Amino acid sequence: MKVWMEKKQRSSGKKYIVFVQDDNGKKQVKGSFDINQKRQANIFADSLRNMEPHLAMPAKVSFDNAFAAYKESVLKNDLITYEVRLHICGKINNHIAPYISKKLLSDYTLYDFNESYIPALTKAKGMVVKNLPGGKSETIRGTKQLGKKAIKDSVAVFKLFVNYCLSRKWVIDQTILTFKFPKNYFQAENTKAKWMPKYQDVLKIVKNEQDPFNQVFFYTAAETGLRLSELLGLTYSDIDLKSRPAIIHTNHSLDKWNNFRENFLKTATSKRRIEISKGLAILLKNWMACQIAKKHGQYKLLFNITKASAAKRIKRAAKRNGLDWENGMSPFRKFSFSFLRDAQALTDKQIMQRFGWSNMNTPNKWYYRDLDTNKDQRLAAIDKMLLA
Repeated sequence: MKVWMEKKQRSSGKKYIVFVQDDNGKKQVKGSFDINQKRQANIFADSLRNMEPHLAMPAKVSFDNAFAAYKESVLKNDLITYEVRLHICGKINNHIAPYISKKLLSDYTLYDFNESYIPALTKAKGMVVKNLPGGKSETIRGTKQLGKKAIKDSVAVFKLFVNYCLSRKWVIDQTILTFKFPKNYFQAENTKAKWMPKYQDVLKIVKNEQDPFNQVFFYTAAETGLRLSELLGLTYSDIDLKSRPAIIHTNHSLDKWNNFRENFLKTATSKRRIEISKGLAILLKNWMACQIAKKHGQYKLLFNITKASAAKRIKRAAKRNGLDWENGMSPFRKFSFSFLRDAQALTDKQIMQRFGWSNMNTPNKWYYRDLDTNKDQRLAAIDKMLLA
């Protein structure tokens, strides 16, 4: 197999293109690198030269058949959870298969992956759950672009699929497994992911809310910092108002399709006891007294709505108060953590226990924002700093 590299002009600028030519004279593009990535292109070309050739495949396999076989194997895999199995199959159906530019596995190369799949994926819209009459629902293409996590998860599943094909001795370009996103690729999106409302904006939304459901829902989210899946998974039995202080127990969650997952949480550290204020305890007591007589869902859910409905509720509440709001309910979790950290009310260990984290790296990087709650004290201290 012959491997070489050429400098070519492409629509996105000058590129180093890595070519291979097999023993039959068939020429293929195997990789594409920016003009400032010559070293990476050379390393990649060397890896191709040292790579074992593929075993011959008795028959050409299409992507459609390969995807079907892979999904069947995933669904039968008892070593991974039911939710993970659905997640992998959902990625294949929604974020991989629609953006494949070739029919056969053997025709697909790293060049196709870099120049066709990745650009299509980063421009793709995410999936949302649409409620239908009769309590049914369907998953449809939404209007918002995929986020960083969804894109990275899709690439990870694609690599799992490639490994599966190779294990079946099906010919597919294994150099796809070498793909990595360039540094700062998601820099612009990271700025958006860090967005959080101002302290006074959260107070305004919670205190001005007139709808009884929203009032309790937003108050609980802001004070506890529960993940949305945990918040919507709360049942009446998870609320202990007899304890002093009152306690919320996290035991259950809703998956991305709004299915109730009994005794299932995101991580092992997600199962926890959260102390709540007297004010929230009174709100929950009154809410539960009003709702307990109703048939409020099969599992007696405290907040019996979908994730999409929750996002709409906070967006409408923000609009009523003349406020900008991004990223659904997740800013409440960032707000809760940032407030408690600014107040220095909890140790790092207590914060990890309250929010269900195994360390402080993720919250410090993605969750903490200075709420400026101590502005008066800070300015007073500055005024006195150099006074004799």
